[in-house]
Amino acid sequence: MSQTQTGFARAVFASSVVCLCLALAPIVSHAQAWLPEKGSMSLSLDYTSSLNKKHFTSTGAEIDAGHTDMEALSISASYGLSDRFMIRAGLPYVTTRYRGSAPHPVEVDDGDEHSSVTDLQLSLHYQLMDGPFALAPYAALVIPTNSYPRLGHASPGRRLNEYWIGFYAGRSLNDWIPRTYVQGRYNYAFVEGAAGIGHDRSNADLEIGYFLNPSWSVRVLGAWQETHGGVDVPVPLSSPLFQFHDILADESFLNIGGGTSWTINDRWSAYGLYMHALDGKNGHKVEHRVWVGFSYGLASPLSVKRQAVIATGDSRVPPPESR
Repeated sequence: MSQTQTGFARAVFASSVVCLCLALAPIVSHAQAWLPEKGSMSLSLDYTSSLNKKHFTSTGAEIDAGHTDMEALSISASYGLSDRFMIRAGLPYVTTRYRGSAPHPVEVDDGDEHSSVTDLQLSLHYQLMDGPFALAPYAALVIPTNSYPRLGHASPGRRLNEYWIGFYAGRSLNDWIPRTYVQGRYNYAFVEGAAGIGHDRSNADLEIGYFLNPSWSVRVLGAWQETHGGVDVPVPLSSPLFQFHDILADESFLNIGGGTSWTINDRWSAYGLYMHALDGKNGHKVEHRVWVGFSYGLASPLSVKRQAVIATGDSRVPPPESR
């Protein structure tokens, strides 16, 4: 493999650090269709800042019920158990504040900042297909770590157990558009019910990226959610469902954005992302959401070689029996 290909490989490996839709739609995920080799490990630190100025009603109309600020610091780690399996763990620390004239009658909406560690996320990924086209299914657990508030505009999360199944798929587009790739994810969440009401959730993300050079890449992003069940909001204060409406909301959204990644050296990489809500219902409208993150990784030479497939379309990766 040439030095240029290796540089692109490392850049792709860094650019796969994506965190989409933290907070009300918690998907703390580092999108990867191409998994690292056995023994590869990485540690990531991500900062998220989000501002919600309006709410979507059940019809998709926008109303001003106050503004919500959210900041989150998330740490995650991954490790290649084998050439096919990878494990990942992540935990966010979330700070929120509500600013408005329609607070819920709870402390978290009192106008002050409130902070909490929220949900531990554990996932197991499997490289089903590898090469210019890659497919990596996974299963994950979301486990609340404490009894943080889950009612209020500024609640930091849902505080519900979730079980995820999904997959990442990616394709090098180098044959048609040099230095370009596309990857996406679908996730189905089996969510703990409340008040006898089910509210499982589907999420899908799409990313198209282009490498300006071996160190820098740019991308456009899309994120979609649909809730299967739940309730329409707002819910009257007198309703027995009021105490559950924030976690049971039949929320959907479509967000778009873009970002860039920078491979600093063989170990360090950084990225920045921005997203904005286009459409939705029964939830907060994201006015803007910004991510900044750093990742430190120890990748085997074979892991770097595998990542070159994404940017170059070079499928000359040694078969498993020769590794």
